[in-house]
Amino acid sequence: MWQFLEQIDIDIFYFINQECRNAFFDIIMPVASKLKYFIVPIILCWLFLIFKKNLKYRMIAIMILVMIGVADWTNYRIIKPAINRPRPYHSISEVRRNVSSAWQVTPVLPKKIYGKSFSFPSSHAVNTFAAAFFLSYYFRSLIPFAYFLAFIIILSRIYVGDHFPFDVIAGSLLGTLWAVLFVWINNRAIQWVKEKISQKKQDNSASE
Repeated sequence: MWQFLEQIDIDIFYFINQECRNAFFDIIMPVASKLKYFIVPIILCWLFLIFKKNLKYRMIAIMILVMIGVADWTNYRIIKPAINRPRPYHSISEVRRNVSSAWQVTPVLPKKIYGKSFSFPSSHAVNTFAAAFFLSYYFRSLIPFAYFLAFIIILSRIYVGDHFPFDVIAGSLLGTLWAVLFVWINNRAIQWVKEKISQKKQDNSASE
């Protein structure tokens, strides 16, 4: 059963990685695949939330950092090594990769290379979908943009040869589960802080 599913995964990978190649995607996908191109807007959005004089916004800013940190660490340090699935270029032959801004095709691979890199699940997918769900829950107007961006990012990971389709699908589901958990935690935290502030105001009023 697993061999059948793995073959489907490989077939879809080759379709996206090779059959879908075009000049436009060759420019866009490497950009979407690299975090460094998103650093500035991410920092600006986070600063907007943290400096907004609004308890909810500040709690969202703090909790999203905690969520991404926990999700990324758990995935990278625990789940990926435990599953030990090699990346496409360590698993199959003739993978199109974008290396140092140049496209190249990997040679024929005699056998899989285990332990050198881990592919399943995709950390990009985990983090991206966790952030997309978390932010969309509180800012409903962001839903189309957040999920469109998340979809492009995970698609880019296949296109540039770093992940199989099942890697990003599993990562997307796992990221969503992390977000559901942290939305619940954040809502409880916001309520707890509001109650503490309200109690403090009542105590101050009583002492006057």
